[in-house]
Amino acid sequence: MPVTMNDIARAAGVSRQAVAAALNPKGTSKVSEKMRSRILHIAKLLNYIPNQAARHLKGVANHTIGVYGAPYAYVEEQTYFNELSQAFDRHGYNLITSYGINKEAAERAVRDLLGKGIDGLIVTTAYNPLAEAGFHALIPSVFSPPARIENADIFIDHAAGTFLAAEHLLKQGCRKGVYLSSFHNKSIFSNPGREKFDGLKKAFEQYGKPLSALTVEECNGKAEEIVRRLKRIAPDVIFCCNDYFAGRLVATMLDYGIRVPDQVKVVGYDGLAFCDLCAVPLATVIQPIRKKAELTVELMLKRIQEGNCDSEPAMTAVTPYFYPSASCGKKNEMLKEFPVYDDRPSLEMTWEQNLRQYENIKIRRQYASHIQGANETPV
Repeated sequence: MPVTMNDIARAAGVSRQAVAAALNPKGTSKVSEKMRSRILHIAKLLNYIPNQAARHLKGVANHTIGVYGAPYAYVEEQTYFNELSQAFDRHGYNLITSYGINKEAAERAVRDLLGKGIDGLIVTTAYNPLAEAGFHALIPSVFSPPARIENADIFIDHAAGTFLAAEHLLKQGCRKGVYLSSFHNKSIFSNPGREKFDGLKKAFEQYGKPLSALTVEECNGKAEEIVRRLKRIAPDVIFCCNDYFAGRLVATMLDYGIRVPDQVKVVGYDGLAFCDLCAVPLATVIQPIRKKAELTVELMLKRIQEGNCDSEPAMTAVTPYFYPSASCGKKNEMLKEFPVYDDRPSLEMTWEQNLRQYENIKIRRQYASHIQGANETPV
């Protein structure tokens, strides 16, 4: 049960009125500064959440979901928040977001969200302040970090995505690979870059082919040094940690007279729409952001309905899919059709729409051919 002012009053040995005065953010002269500090300290120890909305809507759902995370940081996160917003809107819920740059700020941000009387909370960062601060039993929540992490509910399986891409190219005859990333991440948290490399490593080991790793950091960010090292390794396929690096690499190699995909194939990761706009249309691994959002919403609504505030981790992995294109030597049939909706930064929606469009065109062509053949049949 949530901690109340009466609980704090009993622990502090004061009246409820004194607790209310101490917790008043505008300040008051009814309690001394020493007493105020003592009450605030006890309130923090008890994980008290000041719920202003509940004072007016006691027992009534606010139909508001809180999201702890930074929706402005990366394109895929912006897409994820957009998909969450649209999915929750269909169920009559609004979203409010908050973010803290460090542990203390994260705890304040989560306290602020809980204090607004939200019905559920989604955590999208690798660090889960809801669990770390002991708030997880106060409200239905979904932990949806950017990579596979212990106790996660919904996450994208980056290793499975890169494995699919590598397996496709190894089957096409590639013999030597390189994984190009930004830097060696020594964070204590699981990171997507490491997962991507693990997926590639698994595929290359299964096929008995060599795989090397190269970072932009060790090349001091210099394009000339990156090209020099790649020439020394002499791979026939390069996997990049994201689409931006892959697009930059293709442009750089063309400048240095290296032909893509004739001499070396290049594959990105994320599935950003600009892949189709590169000098050589870029093959990539598409993150299924929409599917991740749909699963998050489904789980969140289920836990709200059940009143489940301390659930076992769902540990649901969402598998990306490989998007072949010119940079890996594959003719991209999708580029023959323009998407009807062009306002999304991700290829995921374009891919799904074009697949439907492409299937419809094939059906229409098959039908037209059948009719023509029937008309040409002698009487």
